Amino acid sequence: MTSPVEATLRILMNGVPFLMGAAVVRQPPGTDGIVASVGRMPWLHDRRLTTLQLPDDTLPSNRAVALDWPVPFQAEWVGAPPRLLISRLVFQGRTVGVLLGTLVTREPISQQTREALDLSGELIASAVAGESAYSIAASPSRQEAPMEQAPLEADPVAEAPVAVGSSAAPPSAPTRSSEILPPIPTRGVVASELVVDEVRKGLADATDARSLGRVLRDAMSVITDASAFSIALFHLTRPEVVYRYKVVGPDRDSAELGRQHVDDGPACYAARHDRRWHVFAREVAIRTDIDARVREVIVLQLPLSAGGEVFGVVTVQTFRPEGFTDQELRLVATVVEASSSHFAQARSSGRLQPSGPAVAGDVAPTVMTPQAVPQPPPAAAARTAADVLAELLRRCAGAGFTTVFLMGVDPGASSLRGELVSDGESARELDYALGITSGKFMVPLDDRYNAMARSVREARIVPAPTLYEITRPAIDFEKAQSVERLVKGGRSVTLPLIVNGEAAGALVIGPMRDEPSFFAIETVRGYVDDATKELAGLWQAAK
Repeated sequence: MTSPVEATLRILMNGVPFLMGAAVVRQPPGTDGIVASVGRMPWLHDRRLTTLQLPDDTLPSNRAVALDWPVPFQAEWVGAPPRLLISRLVFQGRTVGVLLGTLVTREPISQQTREALDLSGELIASAVAGESAYSIAASPSRQEAPMEQAPLEADPVAEAPVAVGSSAAPPSAPTRSSEILPPIPTRGVVASELVVDEVRKGLADATDARSLGRVLRDAMSVITDASAFSIALFHLTRPEVVYRYKVVGPDRDSAELGRQHVDDGPACYAARHDRRWHVFAREVAIRTDIDARVREVIVLQLPLSAGGEVFGVVTVQTFRPEGFTDQELRLVATVVEASSSHFAQARSSGRLQPSGPAVAGDVAPTVMTPQAVPQPPPAAAARTAADVLAELLRRCAGAGFTTVFLMGVDPGASSLRGELVSDGESARELDYALGITSGKFMVPLDDRYNAMARSVREARIVPAPTLYEITRPAIDFEKAQSVERLVKGGRSVTLPLIVNGEAAGALVIGPMRDEPSFFAIETVRGYVDDATKELAGLWQAAK
């Protein structure tokens, strides 16, 4: 039987001329991201679109927009490249999906076609919402976990308080944390009310952040198959993580996953956007004594908030290829929301670790203790613009971009001049070939074809598939190709640095071999926003 979503997509294709295919991607992206697909859809080869999470202010609701989006190289397409038709599907004020279409015409969309698209968008949004509600009501029973499948257990390296300004926890002795949450019956359909009630009982008995984290850890073992779980609490006054609770599964891959950093600080997507949850995919390298391989991980992040302030992030990671079901997403979100007020109280009072005699595996907090009021840190030297830009490069490296460089605006010469490069072998080779840190690498701001100049002039993010597009006319095409071979890649993404409404420079990610994901670019854009805000304050104080 044809599903309601597929039926509405066929109605859309019959009513809109030159539309060769259409698909719907679920929002927020979780498991089964593609709801339905009809016709020729080359865009389904592009992970940036199939894992897309549109903020509410990105596109108008149920109104399609045609974009000149490049066709993925995996797709076979004959003839002129089509245009991507994209629409944010909204039902009762909630974004439920994204409509993607293949439009094979360069003519402007007529008023009649526009009306057909808007009406179809509302019908498809209603169908997606109805299908999602039906799948939750008729979800298959969740069987009890087999006895040999151990629950999440404490990572002897990662579970510990984090000092202010630190991103890793000090090591502790191996231990298996005691159970806080009583066993919850999971035979048959999972009773959401029972899970939440048991979590509330456990939260009522916990008085510190570590005990609260154990309650959520036990709940995650019941709700979903989590390979890693962590809670990050932010500092009261500074934009950094002050405490992190982390546990992983007993298998070797999960232990390796716990050692690899995932951004859960104040600048991450989940902390900066007012959404109930954020799901994305990432790849991690699993290294053993014998070999090394890459595995895909589905990451779920949920903000901890109280009084309109986001003060922490809960992160759940799984190796399951299908990710998280809709029922699991909503149940995890409900549990996290129920615990937010408890974590907020523990954070404001400084109760991060349990008081009393030390327990095997516990590490004394290095910043706050349950009994003492935290002392103000010693006065630090005033930060400069160079410090801000150097920190921006370090944060990009932490996000996985090892080759990054900065260009500054030289108003006297009306050009972009090289400033800084990140640490790393490829970055050093690039600096040696172009002369970035020596100031020799310059690009005119009025160059029509240079991607960096366009990014700064138009104040927008500009990708470039080759190194020549960001280095012309400073070097010729042959030398650009030689540098590409030297650094093993030519793709780049340029983000403009706009301070107080004026162009101050550009951050260039790359050159690199693979195209970065949408979420990775969003992460770096958050870092750039933080840097430009701090630069604006420094320059205002200097004036």
